[in-house]
Amino acid sequence: MTSIKGNKIHILLIIARGEAVRNFVYTDFLENLSKQAKVSILTQINHPDLINTAKNYGIRLFKLKIYKENRLVILFREIVHTAHYRHIWTEAVKYYWGRHNLRVKGNLKEYIRLKLWRILSYPFANSFMLEFGTILNRYLTLKLISNNYYDRFYKKIKPDIVFNCSHIHGPGADLPVQVASFNGIPTSVFLFSWDNLTSRGRIFPKYDKYFVWTKDIKNQLISLYNRKIFGNQVIVTGTPQFDFHFQKKHKWTRKKLYQELGLDVNRPFILYSTGMASDFPFEHKIIEGLISYIKNHKNIQKPQLVVRTYIKGNSDQVKNLSKAYKNDNDIIFPTIFWDKKYIMPEKKDIRIYSNILRYCILGINTASTVSLELMMFRKPVVNIGFEPPGSNLDSWTRYSRHIDYEHYLPVVRGKGVKVARSMKEMISLVDECLNNKDAMTQYQEKFLKKMFSNTIDDKASKRIADALLE
Repeated sequence: MTSIKGNKIHILLIIARGEAVRNFVYTDFLENLSKQAKVSILTQINHPDLINTAKNYGIRLFKLKIYKENRLVILFREIVHTAHYRHIWTEAVKYYWGRHNLRVKGNLKEYIRLKLWRILSYPFANSFMLEFGTILNRYLTLKLISNNYYDRFYKKIKPDIVFNCSHIHGPGADLPVQVASFNGIPTSVFLFSWDNLTSRGRIFPKYDKYFVWTKDIKNQLISLYNRKIFGNQVIVTGTPQFDFHFQKKHKWTRKKLYQELGLDVNRPFILYSTGMASDFPFEHKIIEGLISYIKNHKNIQKPQLVVRTYIKGNSDQVKNLSKAYKNDNDIIFPTIFWDKKYIMPEKKDIRIYSNILRYCILGINTASTVSLELMMFRKPVVNIGFEPPGSNLDSWTRYSRHIDYEHYLPVVRGKGVKVARSMKEMISLVDECLNNKDAMTQYQEKFLKKMFSNTIDDKASKRIADALLE
């Protein structure tokens, strides 16, 4: 494919933080894109997985430079973000609101600052003023920036398209996107997750194209931005993070996975996926209840428990449990292969995770994306809709609220998961799932087809590459 200049289309990718590496470096995305286009990457990540992959496809890397912004711009953006949260007022927003209230408790300076932001946000908490605030923020960002580096950068490398690989991971990506848009360079972006529109702040850069997981997200995006984003700008592609689950090259034998994790190959295993510690306090108490269940299991085929911890935020109690059961025959806390410096998974971890989903007998989690992935493998899913035993959580942080989040409620209504409302019910549902592994299958198939249409396969990254080339 050629540009109007007669050369190959030049596509500049922005990878501001490591989460996007999984979607656009570990998949076939770069291979598919580089076959027909000249590709460059703007990034802060200096990791061998990214460097070597780019080198294999003749992709040039440029450093994503972060510049100190004017304090007025930062303050105004925060006011508009707060107004956006107030405007959408979702269950996730109520949770974040409560977290901020707790954060400033006992700190008069921070309390006044938070109250001031919220008061100033009132006039902007409607569709018209949010759009005005967004446009004004773009203007102030470019007008008051202290360095015109990206103007010079684009004149030098001359990209035809700028693609931001994640709209939420790394606010440093916003500036080069806005400079590109100001200079008339087409811009595009991938909405990273299915809950982002109900749980994240305002999208400030102006994009020409948006890539999203599902048709519902497309409609939600158009509606939320008050018809300033139109249907022909939003392309439903699915998400590349699911590609791995359907590619044969990532599939291990059951024996290989069991050897990797140190499991007994003659016994099935249950997967428990933890949430972020700040979002799910006292989660160790639920894990302890499951451990007790496993230890007291009388069946000859006693299951093993694999606890996959949330790498970006584990409590000390969960870490202590991991240490306590380090050499246990029933309870496994597998190593998560994650680069903390760049906030990115390593290639090996992608394969381990995909095969854990493939071979577990059932999965338990606190209303996360893991539920969707388990459903793709037709595994029974139990969600936690109760509070940890002995805990006394504020209303805004209760586990039971996560089941009712706007993005997750359709999953529950679709009956592809079971929701436990107590520890006792959770154990009962685990027994039920072990005895009837196919009870949810028909509901899961129906729900996934409705949610994703024909985008659950190994080709989401290719669909995005093809759309960029078009």
